[in-house]
Amino acid sequence: MKRILLILSVASIALFTPSCKKNNTDDTINKVDPPVQQAKSFKNPLIDGADPFVAQKDGYYYFLSTRGGDIAIAKTRAMSQLATAANKVVWTPAQNTEYSADIWAPELHFLAGKWYIYFAASQSGVDNSNRMFVLENGNADPTQGTWTFKGKIFDATNDQWAVDGSILTIGDKNYLIWSGWESVSERFKQLIYIAPMSNPWTLSGPRVPISSPTNVWEKYEPSSMGIGVNEGPIALQRDANSPMFVIFSASRYTSDNYCLAQIQLKTGGNPLIAADWINKKQVFVRNDNAAVYGPGHNGFFTSSKTDDKGVIQTENWFIYHARSVPNQPNGARTSRMQKLTWNTDGSPNFGSAIGTNVDIPKPIGE
Repeated sequence: MKRILLILSVASIALFTPSCKKNNTDDTINKVDPPVQQAKSFKNPLIDGADPFVAQKDGYYYFLSTRGGDIAIAKTRAMSQLATAANKVVWTPAQNTEYSADIWAPELHFLAGKWYIYFAASQSGVDNSNRMFVLENGNADPTQGTWTFKGKIFDATNDQWAVDGSILTIGDKNYLIWSGWESVSERFKQLIYIAPMSNPWTLSGPRVPISSPTNVWEKYEPSSMGIGVNEGPIALQRDANSPMFVIFSASRYTSDNYCLAQIQLKTGGNPLIAADWINKKQVFVRNDNAAVYGPGHNGFFTSSKTDDKGVIQTENWFIYHARSVPNQPNGARTSRMQKLTWNTDGSPNFGSAIGTNVDIPKPIGE
């Protein structure tokens, strides 16, 4: 995140199976080489970089990640082949603006017939000036057309440091969810906020905190315990009849204990009432045996194919970043993906983090 709420079971991707055929004739025999065998697996990491996000529409996946100085989109039909997809820069900020530096964690969402990119940025040379901004594009293909800057999206009654904006949709209502500070006096402590939207670039009500770092696993710094971080929220729902979750990253991203966690909207709950968000817990953590450290900041996508009986088969996947070397707070982060399954109560099951250079079956349909 088409309804931008990520209802994973309804997305689809076209199936393409190219083959190579060569005909040779020697007097009486026509020989045909067997089809080229496509690789049936892939290995993590998919690509270098942090804060991965995937949108999908009309058989294509669109990948974005943090680049710092601009925003680029990679377009592909096969996520396992992401490394071969061309990265097209679609927007570069004007200099000396409040959004000219620290362009972080862009997300691509399709709302009301247009594409929108939500991204965090700051004013060059001004500490702690990070805020959320919005771009719009009416082209059917987000790698084409013109991206128009729509402005800052924020709570006008309480304009605070903000990053990692995403969209949550319930019914016909859209909400912005993001990570931010309660106040400058409590700087560096990050909470998850939600606010209603009147259109894709404007909030229509005040922000409401729905998750605050209170547990030990939300307060890890590289070598100490801090005041805590909740960031990178993204909506997740198996289907329209299943519970709604917000998956977020907890602890400081520089810590090996950076992880994914969840909160769940209770049945019939109001997303703007903090007490209606329940079942907070870790869901995906470091795996020392596989040399996976600091896994977090994720996105979701669905792969699919139609079998010979015309039945659509699907798989759910999540993409995230992690490091392969411990005790390296500023070490390189790489983007990886794994299959997502579901528990009987409709909650997500992320499994254990898989190490790099391990064969993983490709998503269905590739």
